[in-house]
Amino acid sequence: MAVKLYDTDYVIVDSKTKKPMEGYEIIYHYTSVINDFNEKLMKEGCEYVSMSELSDEDKNKYIETIKETEEFYNERTKFI
Repeated sequence: MAVKLYDTDYVIVDSKTKKPMEGYEIIYHYTSVINDFNEKLMKEGCEYVSMSELSDEDKNKYIETIKETEEFYNERTKFI
């Protein structure tokens, strides 16, 4: 049976040595990492959420901003 490691899975490592700090049986899916991080952020009054969880108004503002940014970038690079 083939086993594959995915870039959406994470482990906790020592910042200096980059060696795992937990057993090799402990692997976190990226959603778990976000949940853990959010617990810390919520103490500061903020959190990460999926774009799909935003209100329609906020989604539309993001879409408008992305389009404006793309237009600006395309205009700017047209002369390069």
